[in-house]
Amino acid sequence: MAGKTKLALVLGIVLVILVIIISYSAYVVVQPKQSSNTSSGYIEAVDFINRTVKVPNNVSRIVALGPGMLRLVTYLNATDLLVGVEASEQLWDPLGRDYAIAYAELFKKLPVVGLGGPRNPPDPEKIRSVSPDLVIVHKLYAQMYDPDRLSREVGTPVIVLDYGRAGYLDIDSIKKALKLLGEVLHREERADELCRYIDELISDLKKRTEGIKEKPSIYVGAVSYKGRQPFTSSQSPFSPLTLLNTSSIVDEVAVKPGLISVDFEYLLRKQPDIIFIDLNNLDIVAQDFKKDSSKYCALKAFREGRVCTILPFNYYHTNIATALADAYYIGKVLYPSKFADVDPVKKANEIFKVFLGKPLYDEFVRGYGIGFSNIANMFRCS
Repeated sequence: MAGKTKLALVLGIVLVILVIIISYSAYVVVQPKQSSNTSSGYIEAVDFINRTVKVPNNVSRIVALGPGMLRLVTYLNATDLLVGVEASEQLWDPLGRDYAIAYAELFKKLPVVGLGGPRNPPDPEKIRSVSPDLVIVHKLYAQMYDPDRLSREVGTPVIVLDYGRAGYLDIDSIKKALKLLGEVLHREERADELCRYIDELISDLKKRTEGIKEKPSIYVGAVSYKGRQPFTSSQSPFSPLTLLNTSSIVDEVAVKPGLISVDFEYLLRKQPDIIFIDLNNLDIVAQDFKKDSSKYCALKAFREGRVCTILPFNYYHTNIATALADAYYIGKVLYPSKFADVDPVKKANEIFKVFLGKPLYDEFVRGYGIGFSNIANMFRCS
């Protein structure tokens, strides 16, 4: 009897052990596959043109090529990984590019790895000379130069990114790009921090402006797009206005999203209540006003002193931080009671500090001689 009891006890213990082993095995089997493959020393990432790229786990030397790519690197606090920049980043005036204002001095010290600009393809020889272990390129570059070929010629992985149409805030694409790049650069926490902050700002702007029934009519003139533009150039939709649940008068006549040129007769017919001017082109508007002030003064916004300036945010792709700062200033002008607690300058500096670690608003003012402002005194109509 005692023998049977011992045998039963042993069998029971064995059964328990088997159950534990089987349960553990099942648990291991059903775990989702991770994008990282640490045993092989690389991360598998699917880029913006659906290529699966094997990126080394220990990325420490990178270059970022094409519109907006260096901006994403700086937003992710990954400038310590840079080993080269495009010549455009050293030759162009940084004013108007938030990331360049913040890091111009650093960029000047780095080797040049190509011409840069939206029309110049990558230069494999110059890229190879700085021995990067990851090359980040904009999708536009991938259309000019096959990224797999570039990877072979440089001898390092090439990942293709984008974050939407230039001059716009494609929030989903922005967050996707930040998270993907954050993963391969091991800046996941930083990417999540930025995505949360972007969501908070957008939610705040939406809540402040939802339910407003009476809205002023708006025109945003001299909007920068692939260079400097005159007063009659605008954009539809205009992202800061979209964030404020507000439309522009050019939205009515826009055939497709993008730059839109209108004639003065249209502006005279619509008579916008408030006009905003891109600071990057304010001098062009001022010169044109001197030539013929009568057409401007036929607009009630000029006659009644409701003309304001905003910071330019479309320069070598969308300056995300600057566009968000503009939204708060425009909101303050259009709906002062809804933004009574907002100081646009302080808010702009808060946004710049979160994205770039530095309060950049004064740098814009130093560069343009003015920042967020009502500029009625520049356009006097008798």
